Formats: sequence, structure tokens, C-alpha cells
Amino acid sequence: MPVLSIVVCRMLEDELAHILSADEETRELILVDGIESMRLSEKLKSLGRPHILLSRPQIAGDLEQKSRISNHQQGLFSRLMASLRPPPRGKSNLVVVVSPLRIGLHVSLERLQSAVYKEIRQLAAFSNGVLLFYGRCGGSLADAKEDLFDLPCPLYFLGDEQGERIDDCIAAALGGNEIYSRTLAEHQDVALFMTPMWAANWKAMGQEESGRSRKRDMQSMLKRSGLTKVARIDTGLALEKGFDENVEDFARQFGLKKIQLEGGTRVAERSYQQTKRQLMKCWAMHGDQDPSCRS
Repeated sequence: MPVLSIVVCRMLEDELAHILSADEETRELILVDGIESMRLSEKLKSLGRPHILLSRPQIAGDLEQKSRISNHQQGLFSRLMASLRPPPRGKSNLVVVVSPLRIGLHVSLERLQSAVYKEIRQLAAFSNGVLLFYGRCGGSLADAKEDLFDLPCPLYFLGDEQGERIDDCIAAALGGNEIYSRTLAEHQDVALFMTPMWAANWKAMGQEESGRSRKRDMQSMLKRSGLTKVARIDTGLALEKGFDENVEDFARQFGLKKIQLEGGTRVAERSYQQTKRQLMKCWAMHGDQDPSCRS
């Protein structure tokens, strides 16, 4: 029974909720129980996507039991046949485990890296692959593949059409690094690019500071920079309520003009589907003994 674990930044939880709700092939969806999973769970419920919340020890025990049953029922020949054709819709035996991490980690790149690496290692212990639903995030996660070379399973990443790892969640929303770079060049007066999750949570990016101090620092920074606009990125998702109001509030607080940019979910969707295909092919050929399937 193949297991795909996903370590996701909460800034990308809307994209992941959208993708998982549309995935009818996955056998079971499990969220790591905790406060950071609550909003994702609510969004999945609103989209009609069944899932359960379990602690990591519970997940490991549950998966071990199911794996024993699955291995007993399905031999090598069945796995090889499965690798030659896509599974019937709704018939995949893939289990997806999701662990969202808190937004405030971005206040320190060292803290972000430490938390993400720790979570990857914990999930890799019972997974056939781990998908990192983060970008490079200021370089803090740029060397994850090399730093985590000793993982017992492959590590997968968000990538654009050119095969490059995504820089960050804004690059993901806009459609890739090349589009992101072009957008930055065309809109050099934009202070902040806002997706629905960014608009709802920008204060949490510096949550260790007081709200008043955060606002004062932002005002000072914007005044020095000469930046005059905030960009609203329409990803096509409406899971986070009050997007327009949040962007309007930010613009009003800091005296910025609003502009509209088109975005989407194709980067996240393509990366998820590609990861699933690679993992399922690997599992079909090797089962749980998959060291040769490292990405």
C-alpha cells in the first residue's frame, strides 16, 4: 500500500485543499492532528472531501497494519500489471498523509528550515515518498534534496513547466518562476503580492512581534522603498473568505493602490499529479523496497 506524505505551508493550503478534493483516486486522506490542520480540515469538509485526523504515532500504527493486509493480498505480479496501466478511477490504493506547518515560521529562515526538515524526516519513516509543498523560500529550502540525502524514501518538490523548483508561493500562484520574474520586472512598484491566504495572514508572517510594532515597521519600510501598490492575485479559489476586504484593508492601512493579476493552481496541480505518477510507478515495481526510486 503506497503512502504519499505532504509537508505543506499553510500559505498553500487552499491549493492543496482544491487538489485533494478533486482527487477521486486516492484511497484515504489523513491529516496530522493538530491546530495547524484545523483550517485545512474545515476547507476539505466544505468541499465534501472525507478525511481523518490522527496523531503521527496513530498514523504509523494504522499504516503498518494496513500495509500488512495489503501485502498479503497483493503479490508482485499484481503490482507489475498495475504499473502498465493507470488505475481505474476511484480504485487507487494510495494513502495521502498531510502535515501543515505554521505560517509564522517564515520570520526566521533557520527556524523554517529546521521545522520543515524535522517534519520531512518524521513522515518519511512511514512513507513511500514525501512531497514538499513549499518553494525555495528565500533559499532556506533550496538544498533540501542534498541535506536530506539519507531519507528512506524519495523527496518530491513543487516545480514549474521548465522543471525548476518553485521560488515561493507567489511564483506558484502566478504559474512559475519565469512568469514571476517577468511580473516583478513589469511591476517594480508593487510592495506585496497577495493571494487569498496572504491577504488573510500577512500579519502572522511576523507574529512574534506585536501588531503595532509590525505595522510601524511595515509603514517605515514602505516609506523608504517608495513602493506604491499591492497586487491582488486571483487564483480562482474562494476557500478563504474576505479576500477583497483583506486586500482593501491592507491597501488602506499603508496608503497603497491596488492592481489585479491573474494566477491559478496549475503549478500545484501538475506537481501533485506528477508526484503521484512517479510514486505509483515506483511502488508498482518495487513495493516497499524502493531505494532505487529516489528522485
